Amino acid sequence: MTTRPLERVCYVEDDEDIQRIVRMSLERVGKMKVEIIGDPMVAIDAIVGFKPDLVMLDWMMPGMDGPTLFRKLQDNPETKSLPVVFMTAKATPTEMEELRSLGALGAISKPFSPKDLPEQLRALWNTLP
Repeated sequence: MTTRPLERVCYVEDDEDIQRIVRMSLERVGKMKVEIIGDPMVAIDAIVGFKPDLVMLDWMMPGMDGPTLFRKLQDNPETKSLPVVFMTAKATPTEMEELRSLGALGAISKPFSPKDLPEQLRALWNTLP
């Protein structure tokens, strides 16, 4: 279990309404620094530049879905060790188990509670060694 606080979160999400809600939740309620990336095609460079503690990925996005981006993060030496949490309404238990076996930290279901989101992320974060 990690004792380091979760302070910097990067979220890759194409839906602007969800972007605003997540930003408000994590910044105001969670007191975290948040970087939102709307285009998964530029996400790796933006993530490397921001240096987050944790990355959140939307499951379904145009151009590149979350699982594909996750695999690209895993293949990149600069992002390979970053914990990744999926935000999804679509993932099956089998799909999530496959991603966990590849290194994903977990998933948070949509719809989510903006009030509870920071603590949900911290609970997953606290499972890290």
